Amino acid sequence: MRTRTAVVLVLVLLALGGVAGYGFVNQSAGTLSVEWVSETPRPNQVNHHPATAAVSDGRIDIVAPVSAVAGENARCRVTMLDANGSIRWQRAIDPDRCAIHGIGDGVIADATGDGNADVLVPTTENRLYVYNATDGSTEWTQNLTSFGYAGPVVLGSPQPLVVQPDFRGMVFALTANGSVAWRHDINETVLANPQRIDVPGTSEPTVAIGSTSNVTVFSANGTVVWQRAARATWLAAGRHDGRDIVIASGGSTVTAFTANGTQLWQREDRTRPSLGHVSGGDNGDTPKVYVGSGGDAIAALNVATGATEWRTELGIDANMLPPPAIGDVDGDGSSEVVAVTNGGTVHVMNPTTGEVRASYRRDVAVWAEPTLFDIDNDGAEEIVIMYGDGRVVALSYHAA
Repeated sequence: MRTRTAVVLVLVLLALGGVAGYGFVNQSAGTLSVEWVSETPRPNQVNHHPATAAVSDGRIDIVAPVSAVAGENARCRVTMLDANGSIRWQRAIDPDRCAIHGIGDGVIADATGDGNADVLVPTTENRLYVYNATDGSTEWTQNLTSFGYAGPVVLGSPQPLVVQPDFRGMVFALTANGSVAWRHDINETVLANPQRIDVPGTSEPTVAIGSTSNVTVFSANGTVVWQRAARATWLAAGRHDGRDIVIASGGSTVTAFTANGTQLWQREDRTRPSLGHVSGGDNGDTPKVYVGSGGDAIAALNVATGATEWRTELGIDANMLPPPAIGDVDGDGSSEVVAVTNGGTVHVMNPTTGEVRASYRRDVAVWAEPTLFDIDNDGAEEIVIMYGDGRVVALSYHAA
């Protein structure tokens, strides 16, 4: 997954930024230690599409969309890393089309219905690629009408159906062999990753697409189930009171809808709000959605009401924050909040109070949300960060 429209503009200005060295660990209620740093550098600080991770046949797959600034010797490569951060395989896109959005948000899922994991990535070649996760061989590709900023989502009904929006708002639904099942033109910019939700009364899977001015929910057959006005630069999905919800943010607003399209609440006092994750609730409490706001603050909003549970200022690094992530990074069975700043700092935070428990800083920009995944099978999720210079860093948190 990114404070979408603003990031597109800011990164152009930073395209010639230099690469700095590694940083330091700040200890408070715990520590963060570096497990590895990938050998995937680029001479810029503009990589901002996140890494993604999954377990495939007992194997850890970490996909890094490593891109560069357009120009001579530009290199954009879909990179598969193993659990130790070593490169297993890479696939390059046309160097003439390589740019800061050269490779969009990736997904690891079975797109072909053969029971094996695939890697799905949209590119600035205006194509969606589906690679075999094991060896990187191409399963199929499909032309888009624009580049894919957001990644796809894979529905099962009962065979895989890949739903991929492109930047200009054309939504493609693709079958297991890559053929087009349907397409629908929203005719608005799409930056948010799609979210699968269950709409009451529908028998088919449904998917929410966020765009400039609307949230649009499609059934697996291409029917528009509902559309509601909302700035939807970002989307998050979760559950509350046994039902699915979808939350959109953009501009200065955060808006929550039930799965049938009823608006629960709207906040209009945020500054460039970014979001991507809803918690399952803490100790039976109402779930929260965690929001990055402006350049310095993380807030937890009550999913039922939109009320602010807590707000923590992290220090001003830039004008925007990627969305925080939620996961169990210490292996104790409960979740922590992990936030990153544009200045290269990673924070582990208490999900109930917003207190910062540990911090790590590398003097390189970060534009993408953190990925949390247990890559060493020790029961605690590692923090996987895509830094702006193309390197992926894996961190482990140790509670005091």
